[in-house]
Amino acid sequence: MPSLSGHCLCGKIRISGTVEIKGIPNCHCTECRRATGATFATMLFVTDSAIKIVGKPKIFRHKSDKGSIMEKHFCGNCGSQVFGRNSNRPGIMSLRAGILDQIEHIEPTINVYLDSKVPSTLINQILPGFSKMPG
Repeated sequence: MPSLSGHCLCGKIRISGTVEIKGIPNCHCTECRRATGATFATMLFVTDSAIKIVGKPKIFRHKSDKGSIMEKHFCGNCGSQVFGRNSNRPGIMSLRAGILDQIEHIEPTINVYLDSKVPSTLINQILPGFSKMPG
């Protein structure tokens, strides 16, 4: 299991832990695009209890298209998203790939919400892809 660490842009929110990575999706949904300011979000799904958080992130909550409550945890100082939670996935957090120090562990396993991707975004055709979130 890899040891991961990372932080927001200003360093006020830090994460660390030794985790099993349960999946690494590239999410192309409208909400992820707007929340990140990028054409898609890459996240690492890990067990919540394996991650130590230093600092107190602010939280923004919204409903997903499947009715779950989504949480975006971000730095109130620099605005960087650090991680997220989904009420349909108790005990799991989604670390934002861009905050990690160990970039060698960022190997996406799936593309989701391809129906709403930015048309010019290149997609790795080797990865499974879904129009929405599977399951």
